[in-house]
Amino acid sequence: MSQSHTRSAHTPHGDVEYTVVTCVNCGTEVVPDDAVTVAVGTETYTCGGLPFCRETHERPRAVRALCGYCAAATLGYDDEPDGVGDRLAAFAADGSAVGVGLWLGTVVGVALVVALSVLRLVLGVP
Repeated sequence: MSQSHTRSAHTPHGDVEYTVVTCVNCGTEVVPDDAVTVAVGTETYTCGGLPFCRETHERPRAVRALCGYCAAATLGYDDEPDGVGDRLAAFAADGSAVGVGLWLGTVVGVALVVALSVLRLVLGVP
């Protein structure tokens, strides 16, 4: 992402530090939550993080930030949800620890039943 900077301001309650990013188009400093993230260019890479994935993928070459005004003027950005990323963020915010625990418990239970069934078939135990 664009370079972030820490700024400080004096208030009646003491000094406050906050982080800003610079718009790559006009140079205005905005807080990261108000910046519009833009991917610039693409590059290909071979996946090496998982032992079974050796495919070639694409990722952004650079990630930059625009202020809301430049994003609207340049890209026609209207601050509406863009689809999958926003739905995943909403799901993560709505999900509870109990729900995730139940899901993980179900996955482990099914894996255990499958493993025991395979062992019974291999060993010939009724």
